[in-house]
Amino acid sequence: MGIHDALTQAGFETFIVGGAVRDRLMGNVPKDIDYATAALPEDIENVVNTMKGYRYVNSPAGDRAKRALTSLVVTPTGETIEITTFRGELYDGSRTEIMATPAKTFKEDAMRRDFTINAMGESIDGEIIDYFGGMEDIDNQIIRAVGNPNERFIEDPLRMIRGIRFAVKCGFDIEPNTYKAIIANRNLVKTLSSRRLRDEIGQCLYYPNGYRLLMETGILPILMPELKGIKKYQHNLIYHPEGNLYNHYIECFNTWTKLENRTELGGWGLLFHDIAKPVTADWNGEVHTFHKHDTVGEKLILEKYNNEKGPFEFSKNELRTLAWTTKMHLGKFWRMKRVKKVADMGNNSGYPLLLEVIFGDSMGLCEGKRINRQKEIMEITETYNDKLNKLGGRPKGFAVQLFDKLNIPPNSPLRSKALVRVDELVASGKVENYEQALEILTKEAEGKSHISIILIGGALTLGAYLLSLNLNSESDK
Repeated sequence: MGIHDALTQAGFETFIVGGAVRDRLMGNVPKDIDYATAALPEDIENVVNTMKGYRYVNSPAGDRAKRALTSLVVTPTGETIEITTFRGELYDGSRTEIMATPAKTFKEDAMRRDFTINAMGESIDGEIIDYFGGMEDIDNQIIRAVGNPNERFIEDPLRMIRGIRFAVKCGFDIEPNTYKAIIANRNLVKTLSSRRLRDEIGQCLYYPNGYRLLMETGILPILMPELKGIKKYQHNLIYHPEGNLYNHYIECFNTWTKLENRTELGGWGLLFHDIAKPVTADWNGEVHTFHKHDTVGEKLILEKYNNEKGPFEFSKNELRTLAWTTKMHLGKFWRMKRVKKVADMGNNSGYPLLLEVIFGDSMGLCEGKRINRQKEIMEITETYNDKLNKLGGRPKGFAVQLFDKLNIPPNSPLRSKALVRVDELVASGKVENYEQALEILTKEAEGKSHISIILIGGALTLGAYLLSLNLNSESDK
């Protein structure tokens, strides 16, 4: 006997509710099944205690859920299901905690739900209970708020973003009054937690038209001021036939959402990739140029969109990866030649995300060039890795020997540069081993000994200074 049968037999009216009903009516398999019931939490616990293999959750997480009149129950298969008492709910000032009171009927419960397509219930015998026209809205492909949309969105502003998510995921239109209410109440999104914003907006971006609707409703510009008024920034049509920056973003997301193996974080990477174009924009009389918007964007992300200041919650690794993809999506991806730097890019854990951003940013306009460059990067990276693997890495004590030979003092930035140069010589095949690389660097420094000694801050020896000249002689194109 399942929980639905048990609660019904105990005399408590119980329905399958929400997304499970919606998904079934749309021909989709529900990811999970939630229930709404006339039973209070203590009633649900009593019923569950009579069921073999079922367990009522009384942990801190279970206690938090009960404050919202939701009971967590673990099934014999280990799945956790949610059973919520019919409720009419209010939210506290921060909207982080639900203050719930029991309702007498499922109709009262359905009245406080967000959208008609989520306000239906399914009885034990499969009857669909639909008080607000959810089935009709599914047939007509409409997202419509239950009752007064302004009231629904003031109760919980996240519902505005959820409405957009349902629209773009299902390919539905947003009903006009519901859409107007989103625009009228959009400033309320600033009251939402960074975790909730990150989750919902990330899911919107994942689907076609998600970015467009978030921009047209004004939600993204409120959260990301850099995106306000981006239609005024004009690209050079030779390189960007789509025209202004807004159209560029639209085409980027149109392209990226065709990528079958795209990730939600990839949508964030694409959203951030040109975030610094407005702050770097310079009008040359005909079009805007955006000098160094890649490196400025990297800094902007780390400074303004971290968990202390930003509106979205990212882990430290996610934030670093988003900043890195923004820095790398221009010349560093397309034109970088130095073997070690190319291999470092190909070996970076964020490289798959970078490829998603490049795919969207190129918009299919240079498909052959993109594919060839990806092959080139992978070939260089694989050759580099194979070479290092065969050598087994630097010999023990090699770094100390290198620094002594070249007289590089402790804490000097030239130490890391010297090691990079050595690794590059070995991995590129210019030398057979690390000993030969050391000989080359030593001869390069000795060969320039006719240059007069120049002290930098009184700290560097002649050998270290000459090494700095050599290490900095090659620049990326």
